[in-house]
Amino acid sequence: MKIGFIGLGKMGAVMAPHLVDEDIRLFGFDVNWQMPEDSPIQRVQSIDALADCEVIFTMVPDGEVVLDIASQLIKARDGNGANALLIDMSSCHPDTAKKMHNLLATAQTAYLDAPVSGGVAKAKSAELMIMAGGQPEIYHRAEPLLAKMGRPAHIGPNGAGYAMKALNNYVSAAGLVSSFQALATAQKFGIAPEKFQTIINGSTGRNNTTEVKIDKFVLTQAFNSGFALQLMAKDVGIASDIIAQSGFDAPITQALADYLDDALEILQHSTDSAPDHTEIYRHITEFGMKRN
Repeated sequence: MKIGFIGLGKMGAVMAPHLVDEDIRLFGFDVNWQMPEDSPIQRVQSIDALADCEVIFTMVPDGEVVLDIASQLIKARDGNGANALLIDMSSCHPDTAKKMHNLLATAQTAYLDAPVSGGVAKAKSAELMIMAGGQPEIYHRAEPLLAKMGRPAHIGPNGAGYAMKALNNYVSAAGLVSSFQALATAQKFGIAPEKFQTIINGSTGRNNTTEVKIDKFVLTQAFNSGFALQLMAKDVGIASDIIAQSGFDAPITQALADYLDDALEILQHSTDSAPDHTEIYRHITEFGMKRN
């Protein structure tokens, strides 16, 4: 089987190699190729070179890039599509799925949206949660490949995967911000961070941030979880939009999206690199105090 993988950034670079075995030849493309020389991925010089692949994965910044890639693949086959299964693992607005459906309607290209959760660590260990949206028969065709990278689940029609990813990161971001606020406040009352973690992780307030992120990335001041604040802000913005469209809006919804956007702008001006999402703690404790 000949497989293509487009988008070999922090996540794609560690996800894609899991696909390789004795029956699969893997070809990759990225505008900023940084794969090591001993990588099992064979580099191609253009997206067009992947048009004859049986399956093509994409892991790119947003839906506009996904649509552009699909358009290029269709043109590479003289308008007849890539004759492939296209699996997009990016975080996109569910509206992207509708646009993809319209784009691929006359092309011989099947399509799944299958974004992931788990970050770079889970990508390396092939333990990502993979949320797939699309027709069941297409999902079953893709499932063996998806299972090489993590735990796939078919959750609904096209667009459901995108929606689930955004909603997951909305819930995660709400827990992140509230946990960091609580941690900073606890220390004002003389509560040591270790005591805070012990109590909250044994109580009803525990969440992914208190269990995984505080000791690894905050107390160490490493702030290097591998998930950019810009991406979290994007996903929460998508979630805010689809929650409002669905009629389940609440005051926290847009407020959280706005807060992350503001934090991103401030943190970008204070660092030479793109801020990690765990640097929200810096925003709360350093920049928040300066405003008060």
